[in-house]
Formats: sequence, C-alpha cells, structure tokens
Amino acid sequence: MSGIVRIDPGATLPPDPDHPGEFYVNDFVGADPGLNAGVWSAEPQETWIDSYPVDEICVVLAGTITLTSADGDKTEFVAGDAFAIRKGTALTWANSGDVRKIYVTLEGPDQG
Repeated sequence: MSGIVRIDPGATLPPDPDHPGEFYVNDFVGADPGLNAGVWSAEPQETWIDSYPVDEICVVLAGTITLTSADGDKTEFVAGDAFAIRKGTALTWANSGDVRKIYVTLEGPDQG
C-alpha cells in the first residue's frame, strides 16, 4: 500500500450508521490509528455539543457551517474556508443541507 492517499472531495458518501442524517467516507487512517481524514456531509442540523470528541481540522467544500461557542460567539464558514476545533470545546454546530467538508481528526488523550 502506498503512503500517499487521495481524498476525493466528490466521493459518493455512504450513510453513517452511528449518526443518522450524516454521510462520510474515511479515506485515510494514519500510523496512529486515531488520525483520520476523509469527506463528510449531512442533512441540515443544529446540535449542542458539550465536549467536542476529537481535535479536528475542516475545509468546507460546499454549504455553510455555523459554530457558536459557549459564550455566544458565532462564526460562519462557507466553501473555501478552513477551521479547527480543539477537543473538549463546547459549541453549537449548525449546517446547511448542502454541506460537504474534508476533515482531519485526531482522537487521543486530552491535551489539557
């Protein structure tokens, strides 16, 4: 297997069995199995997350993602924008129905 992996932004995304209304393909698992990258999309949603479960970097390919911090600061991301979320962050995640992103996540111990 090659050490170079293509992440196809136009990939067909199967449903996520653990998160109804979400779709993804995980194209890459790093040497550290907690490091993952792929493409994700979802139906419109707005969700409060007490503690974001992973460190994540996102590049928005289509649609809109709006993140609202616990103190009420709201930031909207659109196609071409990139952002990162630190594991443990409390936030509201809202997205449009045409959203699609490339993600890189790292599951690991809290960075404290």
